[in-house]
Amino acid sequence: MELNEIRALAEKIILRPGDLIIDTFTNSKGFLMFRRRHIDMIKDDMYLWQVNWFSHNRKLIYTNIDFYEEESLKISIAMGTVEWHPASGGNNDQMECI
Repeated sequence: MELNEIRALAEKIILRPGDLIIDTFTNSKGFLMFRRRHIDMIKDDMYLWQVNWFSHNRKLIYTNIDFYEEESLKISIAMGTVEWHPASGGNNDQMECI
């Protein structure tokens, strides 16, 4: 998949508190808790999501970070390195499956 296609797919993703994400490398699972605005000198405004992780693969040294930058998280979802399950109980139809 081309980078422009990934970005277009990422733009369709709408994250909300309570959404479940799964790191496909570590199989760690976490809930998106809240979104925080962060002002960066280079990128200007950016948003961070706090993640409440509840399952880690203890065999790996890698530990998941507590905050994800929103655009990076959306790109990871679009690429398939993070699975996303909306809390609304619906499906993630606003984004095409890869």
